[in-house]
Amino acid sequence: MKITINWVTRDWNLIRRLREKYRLPQYMNVNGLTEAEVDEETLSNLRKGEPKYLIIRKVEK
Repeated sequence: MKITINWVTRDWNLIRRLREKYRLPQYMNVNGLTEAEVDEETLSNLRKGEPKYLIIRKVEK
């Protein structure tokens, strides 16, 4: 699944740890969005961080 993540937090250490744990790309565009390919399990785990740390803006199957 392709998702678009909007990072709400500005804690760069947290963002780095989440990227490493879920193998998300290091890329972030000028709007603070990251696009990534994830599986169902990763998506459900990332949703646990909403809306405190991140917002998943778009999900494409």
